Amino acid sequence: MRSAARQKSALAVTAAALLALAAPLLTTTEAAAASVATWDKVAQCEASGNWSINTGNGYYGGLQISLSTWRSFGGTAYASRPDLATKQQQILTGEKILAGQGEGAWPSCGPAAHLGSDHTDPYPAGPSYPNPASLPDGTLVKSPNGPEVKVMVSGSGVPVAGSDVAPDKYDLSKIVLIEDGAFRALPSAPPAGTVVHDQAGGAARYVVIDGAALPISAADWTADGYDRRADMGVPTAWLQAAVQRTVNNGRVVMDQSGTDPARYVMLGGAALHISAAEWTANGYNTRTLMGVPGDWLHAAAARQIGNGTIVKAADADPTVYVMAGGVAVPLTYADYTGLGYDKRTLEQAPGEYLKAAAAKAAPVDGTMLLSPDSNTVWQVVGGRKKAMTADQFGPGKLSFDDVVAVPTAFTAKLPTATA
Repeated sequence: MRSAARQKSALAVTAAALLALAAPLLTTTEAAAASVATWDKVAQCEASGNWSINTGNGYYGGLQISLSTWRSFGGTAYASRPDLATKQQQILTGEKILAGQGEGAWPSCGPAAHLGSDHTDPYPAGPSYPNPASLPDGTLVKSPNGPEVKVMVSGSGVPVAGSDVAPDKYDLSKIVLIEDGAFRALPSAPPAGTVVHDQAGGAARYVVIDGAALPISAADWTADGYDRRADMGVPTAWLQAAVQRTVNNGRVVMDQSGTDPARYVMLGGAALHISAAEWTANGYNTRTLMGVPGDWLHAAAARQIGNGTIVKAADADPTVYVMAGGVAVPLTYADYTGLGYDKRTLEQAPGEYLKAAAAKAAPVDGTMLLSPDSNTVWQVVGGRKKAMTADQFGPGKLSFDDVVAVPTAFTAKLPTATA
């Protein structure tokens, strides 16, 4: 309000505030709370619903509170003036004024909004939820806002599928509710280096790296020291998916046993050897080095980079290659764009590895190639190329998705099979 009665009311509010702080038992009021909707009605009446209004009349914000009243009732804990505080902060301060003086603090707008007869807590305290970090491993948790369930494993929240409940013997009656934001923020995979097994049982053990579950052989279990780590049960469905995942590209790894000095960088599930010269020159020494099971590493080192992967050396060499059956096929800029490889992610690999791959005579048997000079798809057999027929492709047969596009010069240098 902007009237003399409003100014008189403000003085009364200030006086009442001081009295309330000194002797709250002397105040006589029927209401000490009101709903947000009721406070909105007061603000609509006092300030046309504008919670940040400051017209220079000495009263501020949606509830038109004077500075002296704001200070007396602790509003400066929120902001120096009411109009600079949030709507909730103004209402919380208004609650204190209402408790001290009643709806008469707003002589016209308070009674008009039935402020004195509401008695509703505008911001009731929500339930108190535990910090998930304080919960022991194996605790089932969920948000109050959704049906998804997770199990706590080394500070992460691993998703529990419906199919996991019975075989994994999860007791849904013991679910602990945690705050929604905390639930959604839980990492979905255990930290790197966590040893896990299927919660449903079984002898197989795995170590988690980048969300992938790497199998630990019987020989590695003791030799690599995994037997000295906590062994955590994880949901069956999650583990089955994690076994299919690959370690992140660019991850630098070594044999966990420490008996092998070799270092490798991961690319598409293959472990590429890093020479001593490249270890420092290409900055691999600045990356986090992760130990992995020795038997798994040996198998990964024997794998080839996936067909169609676009790579270049981690050094200054600008040459770009496409991988085809273990061979690094060099691409000109025209090849790079004309074959559509500029639309794919360009990966990096150790330069010495790429030079060796580029020097190979032919892709491994079974590799399928296509070059721009014709529509013929060639299959490599014994280092030679053999024309394929259309009936070799289709459901249950070979897929055109596995054909690698290479420059014409590459297919031209492969001899044609005579039979």
